[in-house]
Amino acid sequence: MVERTEKLTGFLADKLPKILLLMGTLSLAFCAVSYGANPRQVLFSYMTAFIFFLALTLGSLFFILIHFLTRAGWSVILRRIAETLMNNIGLMAILFLPIAFFGMHELYHWTHAEAINDVILQKKAGYLNIKFFFVRAVIFFGIWFWLARVFYNNSVAQDATGDHSHTLKLQKYATFGVILFALTLTFSVIDWVMSMTPHWYSTMFGVYYFAISTVLSLCVITILAMTLRRAGFLKNEITVEHYHDMGKLVYGFNIFWTYIAFSQYFLIWYANIPEETIWFREHFMGSWNAVAVFLVLGHFVVPFLGFMSRHVKRNLIAHFVVVCWMVFITIVDLYWIIMPNFSPEGIEISLLDFAAFMGIGGLYFGLYFLRLRKHALFPKKDPRLEESLHFHNV
Repeated sequence: MVERTEKLTGFLADKLPKILLLMGTLSLAFCAVSYGANPRQVLFSYMTAFIFFLALTLGSLFFILIHFLTRAGWSVILRRIAETLMNNIGLMAILFLPIAFFGMHELYHWTHAEAINDVILQKKAGYLNIKFFFVRAVIFFGIWFWLARVFYNNSVAQDATGDHSHTLKLQKYATFGVILFALTLTFSVIDWVMSMTPHWYSTMFGVYYFAISTVLSLCVITILAMTLRRAGFLKNEITVEHYHDMGKLVYGFNIFWTYIAFSQYFLIWYANIPEETIWFREHFMGSWNAVAVFLVLGHFVVPFLGFMSRHVKRNLIAHFVVVCWMVFITIVDLYWIIMPNFSPEGIEISLLDFAAFMGIGGLYFGLYFLRLRKHALFPKKDPRLEESLHFHNV
């Protein structure tokens, strides 16, 4: 049997987390200092970054839930990477506090005093009110935190005891966990993103965000696995067969994103109801229309053609380029969704956009690598580990 390095050591375990945490702290400090001069820009930039990293966290939680729900064997060796990502949900709850305490008035028109005179908002007041908004936020984060801790704690406990009952327990929890996940993700994105345009409604927006989250998490899990490989970890355990399957999942869920994006646009255009079409009208104004066209090409055409080949999925350099592109285009997608509420006439890229991403991203991945070094890099006593180690595509 090939000798395996179980724990993270060296630069990734010691120096990188400190660098990332320092970068994150300084970047968020810059955002805080800038708040007095330009609070609206700071909050919208921060919100875009927050929703991006929340998508990554929730997508990783879904990866774990579906792994246990389907009793998958091939993905066992990748599971600890995803588990550590989903375990950042506590950090995301803390990072939500600036939005809750400082961002409500700037981000959400329905909190304004004059909104009481709006007939449509009057009918939505039972749902769109600050107290109920905060209650729902506590429920969302509470459920996510509980799911993440249950699955993570049982996974690392099995590393110590080798008791296979942990796996059986998590297979049962996944059956209702995935339902809780679906409901909370849908209503959270309705609250935090969709209600920025409070007159608009869509039954597909939650699924749209789910598709974004899943594609993003699959890509980042792949990037992290390749980063570990380059540093000398899991080179023999995570093979081209695993990357091939991750590539197929990225490809499949990106087609799913395309289907949802087109369906939402086509059905709303076909119905021609003002309360539905208002969102697309605002997102097609000025230079935002060019961003929309760029998304069609970059989020669908490029990965569809570039990632279709089996050879691209199995070539690690080409695979890495594609998943990095998908992370970038996801940032563009979320920026296009959120920022027209701030700058309706067209795109206005600010230094604060980068600072917010670097701030949240620095804290996020700094904490990630600190957590990753505490336990084995793979579930070393999982009953399906050998199946994963000897996995081959047909």
